[in-house]
Amino acid sequence: MAIEIPKLPEHMHSGATRFIGRDVKRVEDPALVSGTVEFIDNLDIPGMLHCAILRSPHPHARVLKVDTSAAEALEGVAAVLTGEDARRWSNPAYTAPEGWGAYCVAVDKVRFVGEPVAAVAAENRYIAEDALELIRVEYELLPPLATPQAAMAPGAPVLFEAHDSNVVQSRVYNWGEVDRLFAEADHVVSNSFRWNRVGANPTETFGCICQWDLAENSLTVHGAYQTPRFWVAARAMALNLPSNKVRIVSHPMGGSFGGKGGPRGTDISALLSRKSEGRPVKYIEDRMEYLIAGFSQSWDRHYEASLAVKADGTVTGFKVRLIDDQGAGTEGWGTISVAKPLAAFTGPYRIEAARYDTVLVATNRAPSGAYRGYGPPPHFLVLESLMDMTARKLAIDPAELRRRNYLRPEQFPYTTPAGNEYDSGNYEAVLDKLLAMADYRGLREEQSRARAAGRLIGIGVASTVEPGVFDWNAYATVGVPGIGVPEGVKLAFDVFGNLTVVVGFTLQGQGQYTVAAQIAADYWGMDFNAVKVTTAATDVTPPHFGPGGSRLGVAIAGAVLGASQKLEDLFCCVVAHVMQTQPDQVELMDGRLRLKQNPAVGMSVAEVAGLMLSRADLLPPGVEPCPEATYVWTAPNRTMPDEEGRCRSYLTAANATHLVMLEIDRETGRTDILKYFIVDDCGTRLNPGNLEGQLQGALAQGVGAALYEEYVYSDDAQPLVTTYVDYLIPTIHEIPMAKKDFVVTPSPFTPLGAKGCGEGAMHTTPAVIHCAVNDALAPLGLEIRETPASPRRLWQLLHQAK
Repeated sequence: MAIEIPKLPEHMHSGATRFIGRDVKRVEDPALVSGTVEFIDNLDIPGMLHCAILRSPHPHARVLKVDTSAAEALEGVAAVLTGEDARRWSNPAYTAPEGWGAYCVAVDKVRFVGEPVAAVAAENRYIAEDALELIRVEYELLPPLATPQAAMAPGAPVLFEAHDSNVVQSRVYNWGEVDRLFAEADHVVSNSFRWNRVGANPTETFGCICQWDLAENSLTVHGAYQTPRFWVAARAMALNLPSNKVRIVSHPMGGSFGGKGGPRGTDISALLSRKSEGRPVKYIEDRMEYLIAGFSQSWDRHYEASLAVKADGTVTGFKVRLIDDQGAGTEGWGTISVAKPLAAFTGPYRIEAARYDTVLVATNRAPSGAYRGYGPPPHFLVLESLMDMTARKLAIDPAELRRRNYLRPEQFPYTTPAGNEYDSGNYEAVLDKLLAMADYRGLREEQSRARAAGRLIGIGVASTVEPGVFDWNAYATVGVPGIGVPEGVKLAFDVFGNLTVVVGFTLQGQGQYTVAAQIAADYWGMDFNAVKVTTAATDVTPPHFGPGGSRLGVAIAGAVLGASQKLEDLFCCVVAHVMQTQPDQVELMDGRLRLKQNPAVGMSVAEVAGLMLSRADLLPPGVEPCPEATYVWTAPNRTMPDEEGRCRSYLTAANATHLVMLEIDRETGRTDILKYFIVDDCGTRLNPGNLEGQLQGALAQGVGAALYEEYVYSDDAQPLVTTYVDYLIPTIHEIPMAKKDFVVTPSPFTPLGAKGCGEGAMHTTPAVIHCAVNDALAPLGLEIRETPASPRRLWQLLHQAK
């Protein structure tokens, strides 16, 4: 049965909102700026031990013997954990597809540098680290597989003996008559691309405190968890516990962006707590651990891609062959990043048919995981680069080529060849506003003058679609089952009419507590400061997922509206009973429950809540003295995938077009961004200030991926990035402050017309910078098809050309 979207009450239809769509001050910020927020490393629990992890120095080896006797004898050491303990008390990580995960501590063999082989719980971290040096491990070295090509070679050693090869999955998706369109094309534009690994690198690394209650056989975990209820299920499976015996208390996070996993750290701390008779165990990942083995590495990809193009520039077909390096198994759920592009495979264009040929391979690199965007950023870099290559081949301006191929406003809602449904959009209007704001013609004239003076100036234009509000069905083809990602809230009025909104996710920087407060305050016509938004542990919050997949703004809006409607119905019953009328004769308006026929007569929201809690004798029969309501929202009308993976997966489709002007220094290869412009359309803008932060932050990460950041491995699978001396993150001096504007096409599928937008700039920024770099190189006949376009890589390209 279809899930009904909560309908807006009349007073919100009329536009009489005071907070939605405005830059209200964020409710999260006072605690953050005053330093009173309790991050996980600020928490101490009596009797707490500290964990340190011994990690493998080898990318591929059998573990022959682990001698922990000297470490166990060290004063201050409470417990030492080995692979045998992990085998006895836990299960390998659940993965998608299944069977490509390992125990939290290596059992029998290690598959990447940094894999845990033992762990210590001691009175402090210093003792724990000293104890690691006393553990003796004997290894039998095995040939390392540093690349997918090496892992797929005949006779290559198998990483997981349960499988007969290192290919995790090989699948071809066909949507439409691809071969016919390519055969009939006037031009076929093809090229290869290499996207090297990047990662989230938040300010705070992962941390947790685990306490195993031996009497109850239950586990309580405090930690930096982005999706706590999801982690409850995963930990229950891994640790052989009933899910109602796992409780997660999620603490505010100093950034995440998907790249703050922690299944191994959590399970190791939990098992150390169990082994040390239930004492709490804290594990705080250090920066070197994060860089080497923190599940922070994403998108290790080799592409071959082609466009089928007519003589007038119309693109009819799109083919992609992707070889994806998953690293040492799929425990980081990096397979999802291969499936997500299905939701927006052809971007904002009227491409008739497409093919997606995917090969997922296990190697001896660290397991790949999530990062902001979760897959489309590399995909759009490929598509937008091909669009620019087509424009150069046909001598068409790249902005004009995109305009000719955009979907038209009358085509929405639009079903893509891959089966997902775009809700709304006006891509040409977005482009027009961008070109006018940037003075595109003037920029091209400026570029022409600079080129005449010998400067390498490039201009890039890129358009993308950001799928928002994900559903599990989007990932069914890589083994993730189900439909319906819940987001629940509880609303509770107190006797004085103050409102508490209980959510399942913690502070992570996006300002979603503020959005929840805005919607609740507008719905109930109350003072913004009378709304408190808080979180609770997983055992008491309603079903929820939290942030991820550009969904939370839309989802929390639906949940708050749904709970408010339930509570409004209850209040109408109470007021109708007191005033001896029918509930349908009572309406909520301006913070009062009033009679429709006589608006001067009614009760304030505070009076109704106070009556319910203090005068139970006046309540209607069957109504409890409880002015509270819970509602769990899921995206409506999602479908299961067909045999080619087609389904309605993501609920919304935001759009953005970026324009950048940059310059490459001929002598150093350094790229300086001179001007940057963004116009986006994410439907109703619930909080413009939040959007500004999301866009600028994602732009910064996109600049890093395009020009600086790279996890480098040697030919024998040794990580060469262990500190920020090696992993180059851009600073404020390299990040431009973009000039921004917007277009609004409200979504017809969401309660307030908003679209998911948390990842959008990350989808577009690497693509537009890459296009601009190649535009700068074009007069020299040079081209770069590998990320990042770092100073070293560009310097080599320029000097080889000399």
